[in-house]
Amino acid sequence: MTRIGTCAVGIGLCLVVVARGLGPLSGPAGAEGRVGDIALRAVHVVAEDAAPVRPGDDVVVRFLLSGRHGVDDELVVVDSDGADRVELRWDRECDGVAEPATALPLEHGAVPGAGGGPRYHVVLRSLRDGIAFGDTVTVRFGFAGAGDVAVPVPLVASRIEERGHCSDLPATPSSRPGGDDASADAVSGNPGGG
Repeated sequence: MTRIGTCAVGIGLCLVVVARGLGPLSGPAGAEGRVGDIALRAVHVVAEDAAPVRPGDDVVVRFLLSGRHGVDDELVVVDSDGADRVELRWDRECDGVAEPATALPLEHGAVPGAGGGPRYHVVLRSLRDGIAFGDTVTVRFGFAGAGDVAVPVPLVASRIEERGHCSDLPATPSSRPGGDDASADAVSGNPGGG
């Protein structure tokens, strides 16, 4: 059967395959964004126990951050018109407490820290509107060198879990097949994606 015939038979599957190759799309794992040599992956609003998010609620935004070519940069601004206040939080000391941070450094393409990197996330304080599954809230990530990228962040049903200590994370990032990106999973604020 030709490719056209295959697409005609499995049109839904073909559309999914084509759509997944188009770049920064939201999906079950979250949204993606790129600015310069910086990649944000699996960016998502966490809805604990699949509860709806109402106006005035605080929510956690999890994401994976990596840089290509061993880039050094710094996440210096995170904001959103969808919330009254936005906080960047980072467990810099790997003690299980994510303190407010004014910046999040990328050194040699990775967030520094023991055992593969401390945890980090964003908290959107006092949402202006509710968010239903399938909806997004735009979050702008600003880097000192690379510039800004606005990411439409989807709401994803997930449990907010306490994870193991930072030393439980992989010690070094690995390369993704076919590219020179450092693996964001190894330096993630959210290992395992959920």
